[in-house]
This record gives sequence, structure tokens and C-alpha cells, in this order.
Amino acid sequence: FYELPEFQQICVETVDGEQIVRMFNQPDKAINLAAVTVTSVLSSYRLSLNARNIVGEFLKHFYDLSATVIEGIAACGEGPYDLVARWLHTPDNGLPCETDFRCMISFIIGQCVCPPLAVVPSLEMEGQTPETGDGRGAPPVAECEPPPAALLDKLAYEIIKEEQRLKGAQVDGKGPLFSTILCHLLYSLAVMVPLHAKVAANSASVRGAAFAQLMKVQTMVASSVQPPSLYDQGDGKRAKLFLYVRATACIRAALQIITGSWPQADFGPRFAIGEEGGRDFIQYCTKHINQVYNNKTALTRVLGTPWERLMLSQGPTLTIAELLLTVCSTDGSLKDVSRLGGEQALHSLSRYGESAQIRQQATMLLTKLAVMQA
Repeated sequence: FYELPEFQQICVETVDGEQIVRMFNQPDKAINLAAVTVTSVLSSYRLSLNARNIVGEFLKHFYDLSATVIEGIAACGEGPYDLVARWLHTPDNGLPCETDFRCMISFIIGQCVCPPLAVVPSLEMEGQTPETGDGRGAPPVAECEPPPAALLDKLAYEIIKEEQRLKGAQVDGKGPLFSTILCHLLYSLAVMVPLHAKVAANSASVRGAAFAQLMKVQTMVASSVQPPSLYDQGDGKRAKLFLYVRATACIRAALQIITGSWPQADFGPRFAIGEEGGRDFIQYCTKHINQVYNNKTALTRVLGTPWERLMLSQGPTLTIAELLLTVCSTDGSLKDVSRLGGEQALHSLSRYGESAQIRQQATMLLTKLAVMQA
């Protein structure tokens, strides 16, 4: 599909989406794999700009086919996302490419929750959505039912299990800590969290799955871990490229999980202290800030290796700092945070914060805390 444009045209003209949906319910796992492969390709394919791809009839058939398979796989089973959740959760059953199968299932869940947009091929950069005539932007190609909240914990469980597998496979601290299936699982969890923000904020497994990615950054920066020790030998000459892509994707998805749950859960400034897991969250924030905002890190931002600078720029530093400052915006929360190491964290922010606004805000909170403690 990607390498043969002719197959793209034939697929759109001849493939029946309903037949693919029927293949999902077949007992043969190999048939399921074939249907899942086609669905993952259709749901991720970005049409190139050429004369054939901008014809209205072709676009309608292509996006109708995409909608049929995306909505079909989301609806399979006894309820929304029931079949894909069972596929993801069941143990390996001898399929030669079981890992690839579960990897595609993880990706498709995210595509069902947040379907691609039905855009007309253009020269716009990836990630930019050209506006339509009414100024609202392109609509999604499919409209699936919302996933159940229970799927959050299932995805988080799979993320934690993959984390344990990666760490267990390391030898003398060498080996990959990021994988393709981990990227897809985190992506699906990240797009699902805003739909169940309060449930996600109160879920220990969701918090653990997200914090595990952020703790990696903290450990790698503090221990000066270099890229070669994290290469996946199966990637060959592209090991460095794939490491950067996977690491960035996992970290950004973890940040999206946090920002899509805690701040969106309507807990107010005291949410991180009073809610379940709040103290653990604040302790992580203060520890992370104390380790990142110091003389060594300030020097690393300028003279560090490209890998270290990537970890600092793409990592959770700025987001965590902003969340901590938001929590400290009330007198009661400021006192609670100070008991959990927040005073030292604010001191670090006042000296080494990224922007003058953050440094000034941290300094004001330190002054306010000193007055309250006097």
C-alpha cells in the first residue's frame, strides 16, 4: 500500500470494508491478523498529493472504506472495544508474529478513539489541519462509540508489563528501554485519558504507566546514560533513529496522559494534595525539579550531547514545573507542598527556571511561604 500506488487505487476500488469487518470475528487468528494489518494501514495512510488522489470520488471511497473498518473493529464483540481489548489481554497463542499483532491492536485502539481526519491531500505540513470552507477544519473519518473507562486500566497494565519486560531483558544496564508496542500503548492511553479524566487521575495504574516514562528521563539525565547502551540490535543501522523516535513518542505521550487527567479533572488548585495518589505526585514533582534545575543541568543544556539535550527539551521538565506552580497557588496547598520538599524545589526554580516568568513566580511563592512560616 505504501510502496505501490497502483495497489492503493485498486484497493479503494475493489476492497469491501464489510468483508474485512467479518474477518475480525473469525476464529482463525491468521485471518484476524490479515484484517488487522489492512485496518492499521488504512487508518494511518496519508494520501500523497497527485492528480488521482484529489478526485472527489476517490476521496469519498477511500474515507468510506477507512470509516467502515475503523468503526467495525471498534464495535466488534459484546460491547465497544470488547474484541480488541480481549485480543490485547489474552496470552500468546502460537501466532508467529504475535508481538506485531498486539502492536497493531494497540495502535488501532488509539485510531478508533481519535480517528484520522478526512483531509484533502495538500502541501500542508504533517500535524497541521487545513480549514474547510466553513472554517471548522476537516471532520474525522469515523465516529466510534466512546471506550469504556475500564479500558484505561487494561492499557496501563499492558504498559507496565512491557516496561518490566524491557528492564528484565537488559544485560549489565544495556538494552532498549523503549519499544514500538510501548509507543502505541502509550498513544492509545493518551488519547483516551481526556474522555475519562477523573477516572484516570484516580487510577494508580495509569499514574504508574505515565510516571515510569518520566522517571526514565530523570534517571538517564542523572546517570548520563548514552544512546548506544539503549540501542535495539534488531534495528540495525537505524537503531539510533528509532531510539530517538520511540523515546520522544513515549515521553510526549506520558506527558499528555498527565496533563489530560490531573488538570482536566476539575479538582482545582488542591487537586494534587487531596486526591488519591496526590502526595506521590507532588513528591515526584519536587524530586524531579531538584534533580533537573541545578548547575549541572544548566551546563548540560548548553554543552551536553544531542541525546542529553533532547531528553531535557522533550522531557517533562517544563510541564512538571508549571503543574507544581499551579498547585502552590493557594495558601493551604503551598504549606502542604513545602512539607513534601516543595520549598527546595521552588528555590531551584527561582534560580534555574527556563523563563523569567517561572523564576519570578517561584520567587514570589518562596517569599509568601517565608511570611507564612514567620
